[in-house]
Amino acid sequence: MKQLSHAATAVACANIAFIKYWGQHDSQLTLPTNGSISMNLDGCLTETTVQCLPEAVEDSVWLALSGGEEVQAKGRQFERVIQQIERLRQLAGVAERVEVRSRNNFPSDAGIASSAAAFAALTRAATSAFRLELDEAELSRLTRLSGSGSACRSIPAGFVEWYNDGTHAGSYAAQIAPPEHWNLVDIVAVISTEAKHVASTSGHSVATTSPYFPVRLEGIEQRLADVRQGILERDIERLGRASEADAMSMHVIAMTAQPSTMYWLPGTLAVMQAVQRWRAQDNLQSYWTIDAGPNVHVICEAKDAPEVEARLCELDAVQWTIVNGAGPEARLVG
Repeated sequence: MKQLSHAATAVACANIAFIKYWGQHDSQLTLPTNGSISMNLDGCLTETTVQCLPEAVEDSVWLALSGGEEVQAKGRQFERVIQQIERLRQLAGVAERVEVRSRNNFPSDAGIASSAAAFAALTRAATSAFRLELDEAELSRLTRLSGSGSACRSIPAGFVEWYNDGTHAGSYAAQIAPPEHWNLVDIVAVISTEAKHVASTSGHSVATTSPYFPVRLEGIEQRLADVRQGILERDIERLGRASEADAMSMHVIAMTAQPSTMYWLPGTLAVMQAVQRWRAQDNLQSYWTIDAGPNVHVICEAKDAPEVEARLCELDAVQWTIVNGAGPEARLVG
């Protein structure tokens, strides 16, 4: 096997799904039951360094906490990272142990797609450290295999669709439109920074036990078409209404699966109702969506973002906000 002494650092954005990935057709290959569409978030970033260590006898993974100190990953956190490292090591034909260091600039495991950013950055950095040359589609496929399926959407830039034909080759993410296509803003209303009590992977595994799961799938293609067209035509109403409908559909599945999961907190509902009230009473064109967690993403055009953010900050339930535009691709920075 090849000997390496190389390091690479990559940065990747979290992404917000307008049409959600919820439920798996094949858990081993992380193949979703439906396609999805998202936007990269330029204010929610993970930076990861992968250092090859020819003399080391074991791998290590270090994660930065919010205060800046680093802790060594153990248990499932460590295993998930090293499973992806081992997959890429075998592909590259290398044997070196590695040291992985990763940090976020936003809360982890709170429904802001931290695992998507983390595994996109990890895969991008590791492929460079192992001297693998891959096109974007193959990089996306390999990132999907990390177990965090939505991470594949953080590989391309801007507005992204994860295609799904039920096969490994046909399940990858590609750009619908570049970041500069539309000055769309995602404002994360942070309700809680605590780690969610049920991981997304657990939710995927029981999604099909909901009696409403077939109903969700019946409407997916039309919602995908509405969101895709909404992006291409810069139509905030078309995008927003389909996004709200799909988010509600996903959470109904979570609430009615066995076992059921309620990701919302009282503050989650307060933000949802406020956004809909502003739209009805003031014609303030903003729309909510929620991933697997309590925090609410409020989507609007840039011209309305200052007003939307100010109103969100006035709500008792909102601790703070994170303002994002459409973000770039997963990229090397060192």
